[in-house]
Amino acid sequence: MAIHMIGQSYHQDIIIGGYGSGRRRSSEPNYFAPNPLDSWQHDRIRGFYQEVENENLIDIHYYRSNENVSINIYQVIRSEVLLLERTLDLIPSGHLRWLKDRKPAGIIFADSAGRGRSERYTGGLNPGYDDANTSFFDESEGIIITYGALWRYQNIGIIPTLIHEIGHVMTHAGKISYRFFSESDRETLSNTRVSRNPGSLEALCNAYMYFICYASAIPAIRLFGSRPIILERSPQTRTALRRCRAFTSRMLSPYEMLRFSER
Repeated sequence: MAIHMIGQSYHQDIIIGGYGSGRRRSSEPNYFAPNPLDSWQHDRIRGFYQEVENENLIDIHYYRSNENVSINIYQVIRSEVLLLERTLDLIPSGHLRWLKDRKPAGIIFADSAGRGRSERYTGGLNPGYDDANTSFFDESEGIIITYGALWRYQNIGIIPTLIHEIGHVMTHAGKISYRFFSESDRETLSNTRVSRNPGSLEALCNAYMYFICYASAIPAIRLFGSRPIILERSPQTRTALRRCRAFTSRMLSPYEMLRFSER
C-alpha cells in the first residue's frame, strides 16, 4: 500500500464536531477536543464542535499497485494521513475496486455532510448531489467524511465511519444484503437506529464495518469488531455476511477469505 501526494499541501480553517454521548448526543463529548486546552463549543446546528484555524491539509492518492486499486482522497488533515491509510488497508482489494467503480470521484473530507435539517458535523455520507463549492470533486460520485469522524476513535487508530460509508457502497447490486440473515435478525437490524439516519440499511453497514475490523490482525481493532452479545458484532451476523457476494471468492482472495474466517 502506498500514499502519493496530489499537488502541494495547503492551509484552511476547519470544524471538528464532537459526537457527545447519549442518543441525542446532547452531552459534552467525553474525550479531548482537537485543542485540548479549550472546551467544546456548542450550538443547535453543529452540536459540540471546535474550530481549528489554518489546518494543514493535503490531497492524496491511495493505491495498491499489484492489486489494481486506486482511490483519490481530498482535503485530508496532513497529520492524519496514517490514520486514513490504516483504515483503507483493512478493506479487501475487491471492495475498493467496487468503491472505485461506483464512486469514481473518491473520498473528500469536509466540515459537514448533508444539507438543511440533515446537515451534520460528525459522520459521513454518500450524497446524491454535487456541491458547487468544490468544483474539483463531484460529491454525487464520491463519499463525504466529516472531520469530526476522525476524532472519536483515534484511540484504535482507524476511521470506522469511513468503513461504514464503504458499507453503503457495498449494498449496491447486493454485494451485502439482509438476504442470508434469519427473519428475526433481519427485522431487528433493519429497525436498529445506529445514527440520526433512520434508514433500514444503517445497521447492516455497521455490521459490515465491524466485520472488517474483526478481520484485522491488530488486537484493539479486532476487539472493536467483536462483541458477541451485540447483534451487529455477533458470530451469527458474520456468518450471514460471509454468504454475501462481498465475502465470497468472487471478491476476496484466498488470503482475504482466511482473514474473514471464524477464529
